[in-house]
Amino acid sequence: MAIDPRRRQWLLGLSLAPLARLAQAVPAHPAAPRLLTCWADDLRRPRAFHAGRLDQPALAIALPARGHDVFWHPSGDGSAVVVARRPGRFLIRWQVATGRILARFDADDADQAIRLEGHFCFSHDGRQLYATESESIDGRGQVGVYDALTLQRLGGWSSGGIGPHSIRLLADGQLAVANGGILTLPETGRLKRNRERMDPSLATLDVGTGQLLAQLRLPDPWMSVRHIAQGRSGQVAVALQNEGGPPRPLLALADAGALRYAEASAPVMEACGGYAGDVLALPQGLAVSCTTAGRTALWDWEGRFQGSHATPRVCALARAGTSWIATGDEGDVWRSRSAGPREVPTHWREGVALDNHAVPA
Repeated sequence: MAIDPRRRQWLLGLSLAPLARLAQAVPAHPAAPRLLTCWADDLRRPRAFHAGRLDQPALAIALPARGHDVFWHPSGDGSAVVVARRPGRFLIRWQVATGRILARFDADDADQAIRLEGHFCFSHDGRQLYATESESIDGRGQVGVYDALTLQRLGGWSSGGIGPHSIRLLADGQLAVANGGILTLPETGRLKRNRERMDPSLATLDVGTGQLLAQLRLPDPWMSVRHIAQGRSGQVAVALQNEGGPPRPLLALADAGALRYAEASAPVMEACGGYAGDVLALPQGLAVSCTTAGRTALWDWEGRFQGSHATPRVCALARAGTSWIATGDEGDVWRSRSAGPREVPTHWREGVALDNHAVPA
């Protein structure tokens, strides 16, 4: 496939030192938690996109579009990997301390008829990377298998559904995939084409063969399964997004071969809204970012609601010891030191539009 001149210019630029304009980003508050994440220069009219440590913006790398999921590389060499927001083209591995690009994958340049769906995870030995994808022609969900160092695409498996988003390697070695059940195609971007025929599920795949091992569903087909968390005891939970049904809890737990809703009263469901942006496992329970409602809600591992905090436009959740860090796309950062529902989280404001996911730096 021929490379567009503008894309060639971007690819050449990635091999250079971080662009000078990145140094103009507003530095993080000195007391704010250190995070590896993505951000844009402006929330409403973004023109520049970056990935890196929030406390070291001058070393961040320039991205060709919005980034989404980001993780430190399991090799421990100080590199990290970022994937494009869906429907996206790129994966990039870079040296975080210097901004040097180590490897990249572009679906168009690799002549792959896929779009990346925003999430990935690594194999236990760190040699492979598994990314959620959709086929460009018919939208079927896939799990792409990549070399974790070079980002060369080695093959792909069916995800067991359509609209896969989050993916996680479970403690037992199986791959868990959140099939959102929503059909989108590249020519119409993020337009949802099948709300009347949604089929969301939590699928588990054999990590060696890609064979579908199990598929768990909720009774409500309009509750899209989006993000996955697993606790120390092995229990799995998923965060949900309501695509048009009656109010439902935004959290479900995998229990005895099925998905069951966490407990939530009518007032709690109203307060939490219909859209969860992330879910985080904590020793004492789970945190869920209720993005459109602007709250971070807490449940215990039995699924009992514990309380919530006001966190406007929240999305990303990350661990801070036994407590949590949350960020919002207006640059807000919150930190809870006890993870209890009664504590008021500490709050900072950064000068950039923070994106959807983050990990501690």
